[in-house]
Amino acid sequence: MSLLLLALSTMAFAQSRLHDLDIHVVLSKNGDARVTETRQMTIDNNGTECYIGLNNMGPSTVKDLAVSDESQRQYENIGKWKVNRSRKEKAGRCGIVEKGDGYYEICWGLGDSGQRTYVTSYTITGLVRGYPDADALRHTFLDESVKPKPKHAKVTIVGADTTLVFTPDTCGIWGFRFIGDMSFKNGTIVAETTEAMNSEAALYIMAKFPKGMLEPTIQITDDTFEHKMRQALEGSDYDEEEEGVVIEKSSGNSNILPVALGILGGSLASIGGLLLYFFKIRPAYRRKKHEEWVQSVDYFRSIPLEGNLQQANDMLNAFSFEKSLDYKRLLSATILQLINEGAFSVESVTTATGEMSKRFVVKEELSLEKELPLLAFKMFDIFKNAAGENRVLDPKELETFMEDKNNRKQIRSFIDVLFTKRKREYYKDRKDEMTEVYGFKRFLEDFTLMNERHLTESRLWRDYMVWATLYGNAEQVTKDMKAINPEFFKMDQVANQLSDNVILPAVYASVFKGTDHMAGIIKENQRLAAATSSRRRSHSSTRSSGGGGHSSWGGGGGGFSGSGGGGGIR
Repeated sequence: MSLLLLALSTMAFAQSRLHDLDIHVVLSKNGDARVTETRQMTIDNNGTECYIGLNNMGPSTVKDLAVSDESQRQYENIGKWKVNRSRKEKAGRCGIVEKGDGYYEICWGLGDSGQRTYVTSYTITGLVRGYPDADALRHTFLDESVKPKPKHAKVTIVGADTTLVFTPDTCGIWGFRFIGDMSFKNGTIVAETTEAMNSEAALYIMAKFPKGMLEPTIQITDDTFEHKMRQALEGSDYDEEEEGVVIEKSSGNSNILPVALGILGGSLASIGGLLLYFFKIRPAYRRKKHEEWVQSVDYFRSIPLEGNLQQANDMLNAFSFEKSLDYKRLLSATILQLINEGAFSVESVTTATGEMSKRFVVKEELSLEKELPLLAFKMFDIFKNAAGENRVLDPKELETFMEDKNNRKQIRSFIDVLFTKRKREYYKDRKDEMTEVYGFKRFLEDFTLMNERHLTESRLWRDYMVWATLYGNAEQVTKDMKAINPEFFKMDQVANQLSDNVILPAVYASVFKGTDHMAGIIKENQRLAAATSSRRRSHSSTRSSGGGGHSSWGGGGGGFSGSGGGGGIR
């Protein structure tokens, strides 16, 4: 059995991997492209060949294949490739499979196992096609079904001579189905991933060139680039941003500044005063009025919003008047809420060295019948899976779990639920809810004045500790509680766990770090919901019109040449 496990683990470790994919595209004046793909790979003993599938090529053809490896050995081009040959027969050889209907497979033998570098060059005729309104490249350089996917990929598009210089002033660029960036660099076009590509990722690139820069041999007369561009943007976040720009422009408040400036007749002093009002005076006034209202609100002694921490956090964030929103207090409070519900506990356990040490312990399954926000259930599942079979969770163990790429789907789902947001206008007609949240906050701040509380209300006191964590004054509230009734923490085991100052901070830190790590990985999706959304909208028209920026991860790129061809090792 041990030998079997060793063999299986060795096989898993030795799987073929694609570490880096560098694609260099040289465009000729007639729209043809010489494509050179360099693959840094680890090759195992499985499979016989590597291939690049190009489907939906239409009138374009694929020709002039050349392959070499890390030894500078030039592979023999045997022309028509035979897929069914052995690995030994394919070694040092390459060829093309033509299946008709615009489907090609560029193939070469894997040869020896180990660390390998393959350089594959080929020509695609008419990669750039002419439309009545513009010339364009719309091509899939890496299909979704390719296996394995690269950890890093880069596509560089350059002109074959000095007359072909690509800049944002004359050209447009868009990227789809990968997390990365599109940019113009020194007259070239560069698409580059910023995160390892998962099983759903691909490299769909679209570039627009002005009429006259190129002279494509393939001309499309029955369609326009504008129409093709709209097809490509459909389902992408480029399309979402363009819709967002329209909404911004048509909203009632968006016309205030232009109208006001017109009325002022161009007076610089008045313009300066108006800008000062909109960006300095009015926000400061709103903050001051809110703070005055908070100080005047009556105490609220019950748990607000039926215990929904996330809804309360949305409100606190909306009225924080800060650019960055706080979710760490919500995470900490949710952990305490789960301890209070009996899902977790802080206990002394025997470590591997035989010593007794405090650890976080996952106690039981959470019933969906419990009235807890979805965030709490998702957090419980993360802690349970990270702890493993023994249900004892070390903070470092939790951090490792949250940063493991194999757990990204679960962590991403958790983060999607975590990062909610409400605008202040949402609470315009919700004064009762605001009174609950801020009245309870005032009550906890003045807790020492409420010394009539007794041990019979221990559950309520524990809830107070959870909510004080959300408000950011848990330390003071716990201190006040101990001053009023120090016996409470000695007699109530859960309350003692809620106030633990050893293991809880370490668990908080692990959650914060893991969440920040994953939030960075999915930043292209998260920006839509996080505090940076306003900055993203301000740049959306430039990005959507092809000026460069981050690529669209979720979709788009329909109808591209090369799509659906597959590829990888087989």
